[in-house]
Amino acid sequence: MADAATMTIKAVLLPDEIQKTLKDLSFEYTPANNTEGWYYKLTDVKTSSANLIDTGASYMQFGASTGADAAELMHTTSGADKIKFLFIKHTGYEDDGTTANTADSVYLNFDGTAAANDSTTCVEIGPNESWYGKPNCTIANMNCISGVKNKGGTSGVDKIQCIIAAIIDNI
Repeated sequence: MADAATMTIKAVLLPDEIQKTLKDLSFEYTPANNTEGWYYKLTDVKTSSANLIDTGASYMQFGASTGADAAELMHTTSGADKIKFLFIKHTGYEDDGTTANTADSVYLNFDGTAAANDSTTCVEIGPNESWYGKPNCTIANMNCISGVKNKGGTSGVDKIQCIIAAIIDNI
């Protein structure tokens, strides 16, 4: 399925004494219909809470036809569009793409409230880490912020560069 999101993971969990390796785990999200499309962007997460995906951004919506020559249409995001699948990678760099940053994490929330690095409702993505899932929230409800890693309680000092790949449902 060329339009699907597929993740394959190998993970080693727990201390050495009781270690368990989980491998060949898979995750897939296949667009439900032609109202869904791919969004991809190198994004700078700011030191103040903001939407992860900007409204007014362009993305490729799947066409109504099927097969290798399916028409793809450009669409523009709105706050009401739903994020059906999200992959985010903290590159380990600040917004210039060359200055390493191992002190700050990215914090995401899905409920429309301001993201904060000391919030218990935010998902933390540390330097060189990635996260993926099916949030099924609107673009307006997904907020992010950079902040000191390990819920350090203070705002980050710099914008963090992230790779964002998402399947968005055009509402």
